[in-house]
Amino acid sequence: MLRIAGISLVLTAAAAVAFFGVRELFAAEQPPAATDVSASLGGLTASVGAADWVMMDHDMSSTAPGYQMPPAMMPGMPAEGQQRLAVTVTVVNSTGETRPIRPGKEFLLRTEPAGEPLSAHSDTFGELPRLAPGSAVSGVLYFDLPPHSPVWIEWTHEGATARLAIGVAPPHSNHN
Repeated sequence: MLRIAGISLVLTAAAAVAFFGVRELFAAEQPPAATDVSASLGGLTASVGAADWVMMDHDMSSTAPGYQMPPAMMPGMPAEGQQRLAVTVTVVNSTGETRPIRPGKEFLLRTEPAGEPLSAHSDTFGELPRLAPGSAVSGVLYFDLPPHSPVWIEWTHEGATARLAIGVAPPHSNHN
């Protein structure tokens, strides 16, 4: 009995070392995420403020409490296995002229170097086509993604691109 426990302990330790070693190997292959919380492109300066997971109770698993609704009956909810991340972004026009800006289209979320960037599911900027001189606007961009890190905002404006860092707490969902 003691021998089986010892073998189990050794196998568990070996599995843990293998898991963390493989995780570190893949982490080393990823480029570093952005470290700046603001960037300037085309006369505009964008900065990332608060970022947090939006609590949405849409657990559709067979073990979920209460009545189970199919996803078609919950329009606008993240797909199963995804969560909604809310990122506050402020854009400032410090130039003396009106500058074009389309926050909902210019800001993308990046999660992996090889993966496609994620467009915002929705935003609170509305139809903002331009920003007047000396003006600023703040809004929230909402992205649906599997809980994942590291994440950063990629901003493309007038042919230039910048990375903006996001500080995100681990997801706190009650679903898988």
